[in-house]
Amino acid sequence: MDTADHSVLHEILARGEGFGHRQHIELAWRYLAARGPAGAADAVAAAIRELAAAHGQPAKYHETMTRSWARCVAVHAERWPAVTAPEFIDRNPELLDPGLLGHFYSPELLGSDAARAQWVAPDLRDLPALAS
Repeated sequence: MDTADHSVLHEILARGEGFGHRQHIELAWRYLAARGPAGAADAVAAAIRELAAAHGQPAKYHETMTRSWARCVAVHAERWPAVTAPEFIDRNPELLDPGLLGHFYSPELLGSDAARAQWVAPDLRDLPALAS
């Protein structure tokens, strides 16, 4: 990760709110604004992998969840844009539902070792598509 990536992650962590689901959504939104959809997904994946490793829990990183959430954030940002992360989250409260990926993935697939290690396509319905 480059210095800019570290600054975004560290800024979020420095607020002392922890790094829960809301912070993951904000991280994805901020990288999306800076890098576009493909770059954001890569940056979010790198940041979360690094954070998990720094806390001695690299196995907590989940590739499919990370990239699927990045896609959901990108689609929402395209359809319902905002100027700030809090405004984006206020406009898109469904992104705060940690069960959202259950519309696209079965629990068995999302809980699999394969989905944790690499991105796997949804088995229930396709993730929403970006217009661009």
